[in-house]
Parts: sequence; structure tokens; C-alpha cells
Amino acid sequence: MDADASAHSDPVRGGGGNRALRALFLWQLTMHRTWVELDEQALISNIKTLRALSEGARFCAVVKANAYGHGMKEVAQIASRAGVSAFAVDELDDALELRALFPSALIVVIGYVMFHRFAEAIRENIELTVYDREGVLHAETIAASTASAARIHVKVETGTSRQGVLMDDLDDLLLEIGRSKHLVLSGLSTHFANIEDTANPEYASLQFSRFTEAVAAATRHGFSPEFIHCACSAAILLFPDTHGTLVRAGISLYGLWPTPMIEELIRKQNISCDLRPVLRWKTRIAQIKSLPTGTPISYGLTERLKQRSRIAVLPVGYWDGYDRRLSSVGEVLVGGHRCKVMGRVCMNMIMADISAVPKVEKEQVATLIGVDGRHEVTAAELARKCQTIPYEIIARINPLLPRVIVG
Repeated sequence: MDADASAHSDPVRGGGGNRALRALFLWQLTMHRTWVELDEQALISNIKTLRALSEGARFCAVVKANAYGHGMKEVAQIASRAGVSAFAVDELDDALELRALFPSALIVVIGYVMFHRFAEAIRENIELTVYDREGVLHAETIAASTASAARIHVKVETGTSRQGVLMDDLDDLLLEIGRSKHLVLSGLSTHFANIEDTANPEYASLQFSRFTEAVAAATRHGFSPEFIHCACSAAILLFPDTHGTLVRAGISLYGLWPTPMIEELIRKQNISCDLRPVLRWKTRIAQIKSLPTGTPISYGLTERLKQRSRIAVLPVGYWDGYDRRLSSVGEVLVGGHRCKVMGRVCMNMIMADISAVPKVEKEQVATLIGVDGRHEVTAAELARKCQTIPYEIIARINPLLPRVIVG
């Protein structure tokens, strides 16, 4: 475990601290009306599982988008305690927040940083991703003005058609970096377009072949980047040849499969990979009412009761990240029972039919994502009902909701 992992344990959870204080801390947070729980042991288990599949490469936790909706600070602190000392984010503000927590960690911004903020990144030893001449020249100018070295990663466009230098332009970019006096080519990267979407790896193989050519080009220009990275979750799980010297664990870090197909391939190939969901999303019942047959529920009168029913009002809605597409199709768990969402999801409230639950009390917990008794609502289930992907379901959970570390 690196120095950051021990030096930055929070006072409540770290170092066997005051248990009474920890209990009070957890009680205060879980008394919120809607909150997210993070299973610390599940996250640690996932890290161990993924590391075992990527031995020889440095492990980088991708905590962009508020750690895929889980809570960046909380996830990073748990990961650090588990020995992780490399993090990838999409924007500079996140990188700066992590730097305040982990002074010596590798922190890479894999997204776009506006030129006027390069100085902040360089000053805080944040590694930047560049992919054009303008970015290289600006990084050199800022680094020279501060007599510093700027550590950069060149992103190569191999077939995703997002950010990245085209293969035809790579030599010129490497020449420009070679002429600089204050730039360190710390990394070379790319990203796969469909590696998790098909059992046919032909296109991913083409991309990897192009990336291998890019690495060879860097070598010809006299560079030896410390970090050669293209492996996302699907590549970590199934394609060890792509691991390079650093792997970027995203969705799998949080115990979710990139796609159902990847999970199926893992099972068929008998690969030891037990991913455990980290996130649980809960709320509390704000009101219970008994309503007669024919009563309309929520906006638009889109659903009416077919029989006399008990309805629970839950203080969570699309502002909190509970997707409006779950109107009349979503289910929540109350008292170990599945309870249908009735009518339209509102901005701050949803209604659920709790008629089948024998005993329900006001402020009783309702589970939006997670397990209650024999039943489970997963992010994948909600994604299917919304015709989207689990990434979107979890990433859009409002960052203002409390994140509580449990387990």
C-alpha cells in the first residue's frame, strides 16, 4: 500500500478510530430522506479481482463522472486504502480535488482541459491528455514559464472517432514533443469502440494493431512512455494482450458488467471473476394513503387504480436521478416485496403501490437499487426498462445526495 493509502484515511473509518463517532456519523447520514450506500468490502473485492486479472500492469481507478455516480471522494478513499494510487478523471476540477487528498498519487485527466487552466494542472503535477499541436505547444509554453516539467499523455485515434490524434498526424506531433524542453511523454493511450458490444473482436483487434503501431512510432522518436494504456473494463476481463503497463478500470470497478455479453463470455470461458455491486440507493416513505378504485395517480392522470390500494409517497424523483422513463414500469423494494411505481415520476417524488406489503410504517426504508429480502433491483434492470445502459442509470444519480460508506 502506498503512502497515500495510509496517510489519508478519514478519521471516522480509518485506523480503527472512535467507533462511537463512526456510529454517530453513519446514523446522521442515513437519516437523510434519500441516500446512496457504498459497500466498501465489495469495492475492495472488485479491486482484488481486477488486479488478479491484470498482473504486471499498474491499476488505475477511473473515477470520472463522480465515480460513475457512486461518489468520487468516497470511492477514491476506499480505493486508496486498498492500495490504489492511480486515478483517471475527465475534468481538471476533479483532479485537483483528488490531489488535495492524495499528494503523491498518479492523477490523469483523460478528458479536455481548457488552455487557460493548464498552469493549474502543471503546478499540481496533474498529467494531461493532449492530441493536437496546439495542446502540445501550450503545455510547453506554460511549463517553460514556470520552469516546470509537464507530464502529458498522447491520446491516439484508432477508430472511435472521439478525441485523439489521427495516425497520419502522429509523427508530426511526436516531433513537436521531441523539440520541447519541458514536456515529458508520460503516457500513450487509446480507447476501444466496441470491445464490449460484440463477441467478434475483429474491430478491437484492428484498433489494437493501430495502437501498437503508435507505440512503435513513439519508440522510433526516442520516447519510452511509462504508461501504455488502452485496456478498459472489457479488455481487462477478456483481452490480456491489451493490458500494456496500465489498465483503466471503470464500470467493473463498481461491480457492474460492461454488457451482458461480456458477463456471458466470462462465464463460458470459466474465468474467475466475481464482481460485486458497490452501490445501493435508498429512500424513506414520506406518506402512506389508502385510495379507492379508479383514483388517478400523479401528473397527467396516466394511471388509475384498478382496485383499492395502499400507496406510498417516496421523496425521490428525476431531480435525484430516478429516471422519468420508469414511470409506471419501475419497481422499488419495501419490506422484502417488489412494489410498482405508479404513474409518472415527478421531479422530487414517486408513488409506489405497497398493497402487498403486510406492515409498512412512515419513514420505513424503500430500496431503489439493491437487495431487500429475496428480491433485488439492479441498475441493469432499470436500464432495460429505460432502454438505456446501466452506466447512465448510476452516473445520473444526483451528486448532492449523501454517499454513505458501509460494510
